[in-house]
Amino acid sequence: MVGVAGKSKGCNTCRARKIACDRARPECGQCTRSNRACGGYQRQRVFVLVQPAAAPTKKHIFLRTPPSSERGSPGELSDAVEEGLVLSSVYPFTERGPAYVMMQTQNECHNLVLAFLSNCLPAPWSSSLPRSWMPLLAELPTEVKALQIAGAAVAASAIGHRFRDPALIRESLNLYTQGLRQLQSALWNRNLVHEDGTLAACMALSLYEAMECPSAGSEGYFGHCQGLLALVQARGIQAHCSGAGHRLFLGVRMPAILYALEHQAPSFMFDSAWMEQPWELIPKTFMTRVVDCLARAPKILQGVRLLHCLSPEHQVDLYHELIRECWQIDEELDMVWNGMQHATPDPLYWPVPSQMKYASTASDAAENPFPVVFCFASLECATTLILLWAVRVMLWSGLCHLYAGLAILDSSMAHISQASINTSTEAVHPPLPALGHRRDYLSMAHHVCQSTEYILQDEQLLAGPLSVSPALGIVLDTLRHQPLYAREVAWLRAVLGVVRERGIGLLKHSR
Repeated sequence: MVGVAGKSKGCNTCRARKIACDRARPECGQCTRSNRACGGYQRQRVFVLVQPAAAPTKKHIFLRTPPSSERGSPGELSDAVEEGLVLSSVYPFTERGPAYVMMQTQNECHNLVLAFLSNCLPAPWSSSLPRSWMPLLAELPTEVKALQIAGAAVAASAIGHRFRDPALIRESLNLYTQGLRQLQSALWNRNLVHEDGTLAACMALSLYEAMECPSAGSEGYFGHCQGLLALVQARGIQAHCSGAGHRLFLGVRMPAILYALEHQAPSFMFDSAWMEQPWELIPKTFMTRVVDCLARAPKILQGVRLLHCLSPEHQVDLYHELIRECWQIDEELDMVWNGMQHATPDPLYWPVPSQMKYASTASDAAENPFPVVFCFASLECATTLILLWAVRVMLWSGLCHLYAGLAILDSSMAHISQASINTSTEAVHPPLPALGHRRDYLSMAHHVCQSTEYILQDEQLLAGPLSVSPALGIVLDTLRHQPLYAREVAWLRAVLGVVRERGIGLLKHSR
């Protein structure tokens, strides 16, 4: 095997710009001063493979991710990925020894992950604060082999879907299976179990379940969520207060909330210590504060489930307790909304004509019920607001139901013993505030629907479906049992079908 590298010793970015490079490491001075991402010093290589009885001119090219200025077309990238996979399956290189095989596998996985980050995620999504955990698939040390394989599985799936490469998608399932075995080994290794790479591998496998859903159901995804919670708890709070551990913790929170909502029971992550201590060194963003509000929902749902098990007197107490909790969440959401407005003199969003039509049924394309949609200042602003509005849909709907249930309970208790019950209730519980505009939670649902088109723009790539699916799911779960909102429910199901086609296969098996 012969590797042919370029003659220049400068970084890849400076070579592409055709300027002198000072060759500083880990990032050169030219790139640092111009605020560019340094492409590093690893060179593209063409490997000439000499096998017994093979033609001397036979060549294969490993997949390498060039700098963005040198990146080829999607078709060229897909061809390179396919050649790399054929290479790994046809030529195992057992005669080269285990060290060579290990190096080859590691390089292929790493370059596949780099291709995924460059071609399937928008650049602002990785650089905005707080940064996404996904770039850690390429940034973390490679001691945890499960991280290499799990990251490659996610990358192969995403790249395969984007460039419509069935072979690459099938290869992703093989990598996912290998990643599960490697993760099991890491979890049994006391030197690796608490490493950031092990948690990142578990998150990558969970993401693969959401994208490909190989178990043909939601059980596999929620099983990974349960494993994530156990691993985070075993690592402890201090492991998630800064650096990569904190970024991973932020990524775990939404799967943990979805798992808790599915089972209508809170977990340890929603205890006060876990809600505050990881941010002792890092201030909470607006998005984090909205997620905090959503994290309180499972406890409220658990309380609602307990109502029918209690005596009427205890039901009244629990109703008032749940209603107070909901009002506290609503006040926090108001503070987030006001803070976002005061943080910038420019509008957070503005109306524009819709450019997209969704079919409300499988047979015909109905008129778009939302001819006016929202354009946002940034993707970060859009994802924060759409989740805030979705939480308000669930919150205001819950408040309406709690007020109605308490009114029915008070009426029945008053019918039994008007004087005694009225005296005890008024003595213990102060009057409740009026719901006012909170009765109109459908307006918040419309805000969510009108935000979807912006987030699902083609340039948002995989970040769009990943960002919008939790909010759409929350609104759909809130409205789907109410016949008055059949039009909105049909539209939401149609949009979730679009999200599913764009990479979130788990939605095929959702309710």
